[in-house]
Amino acid sequence: MHPELVPVPVPNRIAQMIGRSIPLPVIEAEFAAGDALREIGRLRPLGSVEDRQDYEAALGQLARANKTLAAHHPAFVVRGAA
Repeated sequence: MHPELVPVPVPNRIAQMIGRSIPLPVIEAEFAAGDALREIGRLRPLGSVEDRQDYEAALGQLARANKTLAAHHPAFVVRGAA
């Protein structure tokens, strides 16, 4: 059995140092991937025509973000979409 993970606060200086070491396109891709996942979870792929189009657009946004993330490091790829 694994012990429960406890979140540890990161001091602002450390978070800023980490943020400066990551290229801006990678940070933007991370936010885009998160937005796409929320949109994918909200939409129904078998719903209306507009829902299907929005769903497919969100899948495309996730794929573009993952391409940028994977180019930086393969472990950064976001999973969780159908």
